[in-house]
Amino acid sequence: MTGITVASIAAQIASPDVAGAFGAILGDVFGGAYDAAINVHRPQMQALYANYYAGNQLDAMMFPTTVAPATTIDAVNGSSTFSINGGAPVDTFTTYIRNTDPGSNAGIPGLSLPAGMTAGGLPIGLELDGPLGSDRRLLGIGLSIEALLGSVRAPML
Repeated sequence: MTGITVASIAAQIASPDVAGAFGAILGDVFGGAYDAAINVHRPQMQALYANYYAGNQLDAMMFPTTVAPATTIDAVNGSSTFSINGGAPVDTFTTYIRNTDPGSNAGIPGLSLPAGMTAGGLPIGLELDGPLGSDRRLLGIGLSIEALLGSVRAPML
């Protein structure tokens, strides 16, 4: 296919928060901070993770993929905001990436597994993150957990 650009894809994003993130990427908003992010902060994050895994003799850490179960997306406004347990509205995109973003930014392997469904039939995920370079081991751990949990039915949309 020809004629498709990142900008043309970004123009079709319905969710205000995701559109904002794409706008920041397209506008190179954080370009000035890139060198420090890659050469200073990312190695610091990698060292923190490496020390955590080694110091606790861990092959992986396990936590919820997100801090809240999936929510339905507003067809008009996109993902925008939602409330957790009746609290003040929070930004959906930022809230949902909160648990997976640090490991992703550090460049360590991460794996999200389906772990069940809410009472309303929406998926719940289980995240596994492992030390830098442990991709094969993490996949093995994931396969073992998947075998224990069994299959999860597809969500009803």
